Amino acid sequence: MSKDMLENYPKAIIFDLDGTLIDSIPAHLHAYKELAMSEFGIQLNDEKIFEHFGKKSRDIITALFPLCGENIDILVETKQRLYRQSFNRVKLLPGTKKVLRIAKEKAIKCALGTSSSKKNVEVAIKEFGLEFDIIIAGEDIEVGKPNPETFLTIAQRLEISPDDCFVIGDAIYDMMAAKKAGMLAIGVLTGSTTRRQMEEANADVIFENLLEFMEWAQLT
Repeated sequence: MSKDMLENYPKAIIFDLDGTLIDSIPAHLHAYKELAMSEFGIQLNDEKIFEHFGKKSRDIITALFPLCGENIDILVETKQRLYRQSFNRVKLLPGTKKVLRIAKEKAIKCALGTSSSKKNVEVAIKEFGLEFDIIIAGEDIEVGKPNPETFLTIAQRLEISPDDCFVIGDAIYDMMAAKKAGMLAIGVLTGSTTRRQMEEANADVIFENLLEFMEWAQLT
């Protein structure tokens, strides 16, 4: 998509959290690997975990450990606890506060649509001082990404048409959900997803980071 195709500002921008606004990959990798070793005595490599990044933790754990069965709730809580214990590994990505500030100045609604748990979201918001008009976390929806429920719920609550919304995410599941929701799917390469993977997920436009997106969107 060229810059000329951006005729107007969106009425809302929906942001993913992990890998989009914050660099939390090291902490999540650590949590899943610790869970795998402590509960199942197995080692997981990064690529296996990356395959499922962007989904709800419950869905990732079910995919990684198909035999978890009735222990799924305990495993999810254990993983989340391990993640929060290693939150010192999490960093704010360049452009995060700037894009939220400028969007607010231009009367663009900023929403957070994440597969992360409410507790994890609260920790990140408190640590980095982030503010949103609405937040939809993993527990707020029935079916996680790539299902569009997260993004459609946000549009409904903001009373904004889906085609007036941008979605910015780092995972293929963000792009897939955005396309299904009828929203502009904007990929940023600040997570574990490659440009080719973004293209295969039919991202409308792809940027190296939020700062590059801001230049394209004239949010400066």
